[in-house]
Parts: sequence; structure tokens; C-alpha cells
Amino acid sequence: MKKSDVIVVGAGLGGLTSAALLSRRENTEVTVFERMSFAGGRFTQHDHDGFQIPTGAVHTIPHGKKGPFSKLILGDRSRGGLDLGKRGVDFLPTTKFAGMWRDRKHYSCKSVFGILPWFPVSNTLNMPRLLASRAKHPWRDENIDGKTWLKKMFTEDFIDFLESFSNFAISLRFDQMPASTVARMLQNSFWSDKPHIPKGGCKGVIDGLRHDLRDNGVRVKLSHEITEILPGSEEEATKESRFCVGIRRRGREGAAWIGADAIIHNGGHPNLLNSLSEDFEISEEIKRKVGRTQAVGGIGFVFGLDENIPQKDSAVTMIPGEGRLGGYVIPTFSEPALAPEGRHMMITHQYVPDATVKSEITKGRDEIYEAVPWLSDHAEELCVHSYHRNWPCNRAPMGSELPSDIGVEGIRMVGDGVKGHGWMMIEGIASNVPKAVKEISSGLG
Repeated sequence: MKKSDVIVVGAGLGGLTSAALLSRRENTEVTVFERMSFAGGRFTQHDHDGFQIPTGAVHTIPHGKKGPFSKLILGDRSRGGLDLGKRGVDFLPTTKFAGMWRDRKHYSCKSVFGILPWFPVSNTLNMPRLLASRAKHPWRDENIDGKTWLKKMFTEDFIDFLESFSNFAISLRFDQMPASTVARMLQNSFWSDKPHIPKGGCKGVIDGLRHDLRDNGVRVKLSHEITEILPGSEEEATKESRFCVGIRRRGREGAAWIGADAIIHNGGHPNLLNSLSEDFEISEEIKRKVGRTQAVGGIGFVFGLDENIPQKDSAVTMIPGEGRLGGYVIPTFSEPALAPEGRHMMITHQYVPDATVKSEITKGRDEIYEAVPWLSDHAEELCVHSYHRNWPCNRAPMGSELPSDIGVEGIRMVGDGVKGHGWMMIEGIASNVPKAVKEISSGLG
């Protein structure tokens, strides 16, 4: 294999966007290696009889065209964006801002403040306190969880609604996160655009990225995994490089060694630490933090719906008060191409309170049909996804993000384990990528 200046490990959203930014540099060769047989990670889709089944991201861009994801994907290049609108990438607004299914009745609103009339007026009066809280950074000596903090301002039913949104978006309850994380996450949501659906689904974005990478000479090699990362001096062919990286194609026993001056890793901190040789000194503090961090799991059902369903909007609909289920979205009301003509697709998400995933799937299914009774007459279950082990919803929980810099010069982490403070889902991934790329670039000269 030809020597690369920068190796990107993992063709998920963080890896592909990092590679696209790096490809703008002159005299920089970038290669992406992905262990799976497809690119996009949990932000792509697979066709199932015309239904575009997502691999994880529910075809939803949380903050629409005002969040860090849109700034990165659609932003002007002079401002650090990738300008993928020129590649056909576009985001379509949801038909409503948000919805709620409660007591067998569906509510929807056109703007973020349309949520407030659903709840006692005290919540509206206390909203300025939340929005004015200084939460752009984690609070020092934080010893209060998000739910305890919210209870000082809001009623229980309003907190249940917000918590169902948190469950749907990040598979966590408020008492599982620091108060500053919850405050910032809600602020980002209230100050943002309405959610959007990618044109063509998640894969529409990935296809735009792949097109951009090809035009800029970046190779994306699928079904290739990293076996080990050594100092460049370990092999004769890589002695002029900082790193010597073992690459093995799936199905083959032997690895090839290639040189790299820098590495961006999108495969999670445990996988990176396992591949680094003992020649690289990692602090015990980093090792302990990585070892203590438990990935966040979740379960998602995908239903095919007929056109006679009683709900006719693409807003994320929260279902407060349930033990597992957070909510659902029907993205086909914004992007009909995600389902066969005359059909719709619903995607649900629930957090997992117990490690027995099979049991949780059964309990979640029962809960969905009980909470949304019209499903029995209008839906067919297409598939169920469980996100756990090495395919989690998030490699680190919101509020417990791991550092991008693990102390090895020339290596930076991207992905959902290093999201920016208070930025959720793909917004969190996008918020960290430019900084990681900038730091890698500065080391390349």
C-alpha cells in the first residue's frame, strides 16, 4: 500500500467529515480504513423492499440548519464548512417542530415555544431561568444531576416530556447526567432550528461525502481493520513516518504495514488503546477514565405504515411517562423517498434499563403497542435494532465525554465518544471534528 500522510480509522460520520476537511490541505494524502463492508457507520441506511432502514440515526438532524452539523456539512468553505450542497446534499424541515402522544391524544406545535401551552403556566414563567443559565461549559465541582436541578424550576409533567426527548435522542434519563449537561442540551434545543430530515435520508449525506472525498483524492477502503499502531521506526518501509500502522483486510491473516504522520480515530477509545503498542505512554488517568466509561445502548423499532394513519406529520413525537419508550418519528412526511409509494415509515427509540437485550425488546414492543394503539391496525414491524457492545448508541454518555487528545502526539479521536458539551447525536460529533482536524493539521506543518 502507498504511504499516507494521514490515516483515518473508521468511515463513520466523524471519520468521513474529518477526512473531507483534511483533503482540503495541500500536499496531504488521506486514506480512510473501515472494518465494516459499508461506509457511514450509524449514519446511513439499507434498503428493505423500498423502505430505507437507518443504521442508527433515525434520519433526523436535531438542530436543522442552525446546528454544528449543518454548519459543517452545508457551511461555506471559507468558514470551515464542506459546502456539500454542491454535491446534492440538502436538509428538509420537519412539518412540525415537535409532537407529544399523551393519554391517547396527539399534540403538535410549529415552534419550540408551542410546547409550553401543553403544561402548567409556571413552566413558561420559569423558562427564562433555564435559558439564562451559564452552561456553555461544565460547572465546576458539579454534584447535582440534571433531574434534581430541573425540579427546582419545572413541574413533573413537563420534566417527563423533556426526559422522553432525552431518552429518544441520547438513551439517557436526566438523573444519569450532570446538571450542566442537561441545561446546555436543552438550551441548544430551544435556541435551534426545527429538526430536519436529510434529502435521501442519512445515506444522502454519506453519498455526498463519498463524492467529495473521491474528487479530492481520498481513498476509502472498506473491510479493512487496524491491527496495531507502532512507532514508525519499527519497520524499514515506515521509518520516515511517525507511525507504523498494521492494516488487515477482512478474511486475510496477514497485515500490511503502512506509514502515517497522523491518525484520526473514529473507532472508540477502547479500540484505539487496544491497538497502540506499549511504546506509546498513556497516562493512568486516561486509562482509568476509558475503563470506567460504559457505552450507552438502546433499542429501535422500524415500522412500515399504511397511508391511513391518524398522524400526518414528521415531528419527533415524545411519549412521556413510559418506562422505556422515548418517542418516535415518521420522517416520510418530509422525505417520501424513504418508503415505497403510498407507505410511511416510523422509527422508535427506547433506552435500555436492563442488560438482557432480548427481554428488553419484548418489553419495549409491548410498551409501544400499548402506548400507540393505532399501530395495531396500520403498521407492520420491519425490523428491530439493538445498539450495544461495539455498536452502541454512544460510546460515551452525554456529560461523560472522553478527551480527543489521549496524550499521543499526532493522534486525535473523533466520533460520539468525544461530543462537544451539551451537543447531542450528530450535532455533538460535528461540534468536535473541526477542532480535532485543526490540531492534527498543525502537527503536519
